[in-house]
Amino acid sequence: MSELNPILAVVIHCTLFLSGFMGNMFILAVHFLDWWKTREFNPCDVIINCIVLSNMALQGTILTNEVCFFMFVAFYFQNNVVNSLAVLMSSMAFTSLWCSTCLCFYYCVKIVNISGAFFYKLQAKLPVIVPCLLTLSVLMSWTAGLPAYWDLYLYMAINNDTFPGNLTNPSYFNIKSKCNCLFQAYMLFSSVAFTVIFITAGTIITSLCRHMNRLKKNKEGFSNAKVSSHLSAARTVTLLLLLYLAFYGVLNAIFNETTEVGSLMFSLCFIMLSIFPTTNSIILITGNRKLTNAVQHLLGMKSRTDCCETTNR
Repeated sequence: MSELNPILAVVIHCTLFLSGFMGNMFILAVHFLDWWKTREFNPCDVIINCIVLSNMALQGTILTNEVCFFMFVAFYFQNNVVNSLAVLMSSMAFTSLWCSTCLCFYYCVKIVNISGAFFYKLQAKLPVIVPCLLTLSVLMSWTAGLPAYWDLYLYMAINNDTFPGNLTNPSYFNIKSKCNCLFQAYMLFSSVAFTVIFITAGTIITSLCRHMNRLKKNKEGFSNAKVSSHLSAARTVTLLLLLYLAFYGVLNAIFNETTEVGSLMFSLCFIMLSIFPTTNSIILITGNRKLTNAVQHLLGMKSRTDCCETTNR
């Protein structure tokens, strides 16, 4: 089977890990310094911190998986090792995905103008609702990921010229599900989260179009704070939607049992999966005024003081 060069693969994953680590640590540092001044986190910061932590853990687990796979083959080809890494990677990936749905939900409730007592109460209770949603997201993600430890097994075919007990040169190996339904359940679980992101993104973009049409009819300018908030949220959620569309496709390929473990396709999927946390951190930074201003201050540029975004409300 066609394989990726082991040294090249490890170098790529190490580079992606370092870039993602720096981006995500920057976000945590900015939020920590802000908390140090105010001694409080707003709901948006809490959501972003959860996404960042899950992304860092996901990227670290992927790096560990790839280093073990390419450099410590005999150690890697043990069911408890493979299954433990599968649990960690799937749980962290789901946690990041569902925490991002919480962020999209937060944007939607905060930005979209919907009349009704229930919606106003929902907006007022966001500081209480957000921690509950995040806790539920983490619990659901780990509940979905843990069964992999007992359900998955490593199917391996050994070359005829390989000595018995030598697992370092299998001709074919793959990770399979005993119940033949775990991967399908994973895809359903991620599909629900992706649907939530799609709906919230569509709602925000629709709200933006309606609001700008009203401004156009009233011959008002497009530079007011509310339009800026709509544009920022719509851009961030749309970018998250595109990112998770790619993420969804990669998961489909990984969870597809016909994709052979160790093949070039499988290795490329894990590289794409490792790119995801780094890209996610860039989207979060560019979509948040506080983080963008911190980057500009770090680079000696002028802060965006004329832009009011919902993420800082």
